[in-house]
Amino acid sequence: MSLKIKETSKLSDEDLRREKTITLKLNLKKLPFKVSKENFCSRYREMFKEMTPLFKYRAEEYAMKWCLSTEKKMKVFLLIFESNQLQQEIYKEKIANKLPEYSYKTVAQIVDEGIKKKFFVNLPPRAHIVKDGKVRNIRPSEELVIEFINWHIDIISILSKFQTKYT
Repeated sequence: MSLKIKETSKLSDEDLRREKTITLKLNLKKLPFKVSKENFCSRYREMFKEMTPLFKYRAEEYAMKWCLSTEKKMKVFLLIFESNQLQQEIYKEKIANKLPEYSYKTVAQIVDEGIKKKFFVNLPPRAHIVKDGKVRNIRPSEELVIEFINWHIDIISILSKFQTKYT
């Protein structure tokens, strides 16, 4: 599937109407660079083309691919990642309490599979010692942290280039 759009192609009246409706409802003021509603679509196509490779996993990014493969895994991963960054403890029961839409069994299966694949590890929290020996704190593996942060750095880098280019 080609995402290449000819700039010279004429849009149908229906497509022009759709584009206008969509553009009017976008929060363009939140962008880190200025763009008019009239120029947004062409700028966005350019930005989309630059960012698309960031959503295709490379072979070495298997941990992140697994963590983001379903909504359930993604929610569990994000709680584990956030707790690690905030230097807080997190364990299966706490994750299940923060995700009441999923059963404890579902959360435990995801965590156990992540540990088995070595994407999650049982380590004490970064900032303090767990006093309860039965509590098994869960943290993301070093590789997963690296993959996830590098992905964010790539996104920031691309957005920064656009900010520089269009301000």
